[in-house]
Amino acid sequence: MKCSTQRRSIAAVTVLCIALLAASAAPGAGPLIGWGGGAPPEAVNGTTGTATAIAMGIQVGIICAIQAGSGNVVCWGYNFHGEMTPPASVDGTTGTATAVAAGLAQSCAIQAGTAKVICWGNNDYYGATPPPPAVDGTTGTATAVAAGGSMCAIQAYTGAVVCWGANGLGQATPPAAVDGTDGSATSISAGMAFACAVQAETGKVICWGDNEWGQTAVPAAVNGTSGTATAVGAGGYHGCAIQAETGAVVCWGWNAHGEATPPAAVNGASGTATALAVGFDHNCAIQAFTGTIVCWGRADTGEASPPAAINGSAGTATAIAAGANQTCVIAAGSGNVICWGGFDQATPPPSVDGTSGTARAVTAGNNHSCAIQQGTSKVVCWGYNHYGEATPPASVDGTGGSASAISSGFEHTCAIQSVTAKVVCWGGNFAGKATPPASVNGTTGTAVAIASARDHNCAIQTGTGKVICWGWNENGAPVTVPPTVNGTAGTAIAVAVGAFHSCAIQAGSSNVICWGGNTWGQATPPAAVNGTTGTATAIAAGRAHTCAIQAGSAKVVCWGSNDSEGQATPPPEVDGTTGTAITIASGYAHTCAIQTETHAVVCWGDDTFDQSTPPAAVDGVTGTATAIATGRGHTLAVLVPEPAGSWLGAVACTALFAIARHRNRAHGEQR
Repeated sequence: MKCSTQRRSIAAVTVLCIALLAASAAPGAGPLIGWGGGAPPEAVNGTTGTATAIAMGIQVGIICAIQAGSGNVVCWGYNFHGEMTPPASVDGTTGTATAVAAGLAQSCAIQAGTAKVICWGNNDYYGATPPPPAVDGTTGTATAVAAGGSMCAIQAYTGAVVCWGANGLGQATPPAAVDGTDGSATSISAGMAFACAVQAETGKVICWGDNEWGQTAVPAAVNGTSGTATAVGAGGYHGCAIQAETGAVVCWGWNAHGEATPPAAVNGASGTATALAVGFDHNCAIQAFTGTIVCWGRADTGEASPPAAINGSAGTATAIAAGANQTCVIAAGSGNVICWGGFDQATPPPSVDGTSGTARAVTAGNNHSCAIQQGTSKVVCWGYNHYGEATPPASVDGTGGSASAISSGFEHTCAIQSVTAKVVCWGGNFAGKATPPASVNGTTGTAVAIASARDHNCAIQTGTGKVICWGWNENGAPVTVPPTVNGTAGTAIAVAVGAFHSCAIQAGSSNVICWGGNTWGQATPPAAVNGTTGTATAIAAGRAHTCAIQAGSAKVVCWGSNDSEGQATPPPEVDGTTGTAITIASGYAHTCAIQTETHAVVCWGDDTFDQSTPPAAVDGVTGTATAIATGRGHTLAVLVPEPAGSWLGAVACTALFAIARHRNRAHGEQR
């Protein structure tokens, strides 16, 4: 009797503890993380490393940095020509770098130890490689390098400017004043089709190349007439310099967005500058004494609005770089690379990144993203907002309502409103894609699921289970849903939408049914999921490819376009060879899945913007994920949170077991 009572006591505690621990470890909402789309990688953002130098391309999103400690060149962003894939000679494999530059479609670095210039990227027009013998180590080396429409370097020992690459407007032909004939240079910068240097002997700014907008007509304030310069920057069609005598920023050339009109905070009226970054049509400078980042010029995508983390009050920067529509700095103290602008679609705001809130659902569009905040269920969006796609209406932003599901298209977003279950859309309304029909907008019906893509959306109607679509197909006509899922001969339990095709999992049979554009076979599901030899539990559609998770095996099966990107070829980790999947999401030309066995994020397909290279925080190295979303060039994931209650559950269990044992001993002594 005594043993039986004790066993029952311990058993009861065991059951209770299992419940406590299961509850504390249950997956759910978590901090949101993004990658691709121009977001700095872990190697330089402070996660696994920091940076000592940074450079940005003048027109497209090429960004390169030199990693602190290692000296390795790390690049991210646009990679159509391999410009963000540094060679072994500077990426740490066989060598490192002391300086780096990013141009239109090419990048260059000065190799540590040898001081020779190494370049990579597009070589068809810009002629990035090989650099000339004068700086490639054959007959000379370099102390500085610049990349734009052409490449230029300052030769070691002589100080002569050496340029190469495109030379249609003379941008790769430096004048005698800086090429070593009559003078040399201390600072160099390459713009769209012109270049500028600070002459070593006089300190005056010398520019050459295209002068259509006066970009090589250097003003008296820095050309030696009434002043000289300590630094110079060449942009798209304008130039800027820091005046040696005063520290004031002086600009000239194209001024459509005010890029050639520096504000009082740095033009000497109320402040000056210690560092300068000149982008395509915006600029930023570090203000003297305060360390505040001051930006001016074009500001469409937030490139001229530095975040509080480095605005002078909360922090400062040691280096700065500006590109086409983005700005990056190296934060003082930490050395972390911080970027802003460029739509920021891969950089979730504090309200969902774990700072002041988390997310329970996420979606990615072309250049914008949205999430449903945990707790409030309000929709939070960020990124490109030209059509209002990143500005959710009051009906779902928490003001007048919230959301239970969300999906983003090319430049629009749709959500299912909490409580009412009606579909609400916002953003670009081309083809009426942001105008849900009465059958799902609450007039005559509502929805339980929603999927959005380029020019159309599909939803599963509440109660009936039939698929309702609106917007245009590939022929510019209304989308026609087949009888097998439109309620005539069948309904659906899941739906996915690609650029011009749609797919659904049929209720009852679990067969995958597709319709619409089929140029690449994206609307022709294989036997493995169409009911012939297998069915599906989940489905996702990209621009011209489709993927599904097969029922029973849980392996990922893909079909459709599978060009050089390999978006329709799932890797062994999820194709059933070494692992399977529980969740799947397809972007423009890439797909990501959460692996069943580890909950790690696995991606494949287009990796032009690093969108298919998940960071350690979700790839299983240091963390995993509960949800994923894929856009055109970026990916987002909801992190598996550190179980806040796990320690409490463990402590509670320990205490309960101790109490149970104590009572059992006391009971035994009494007996």
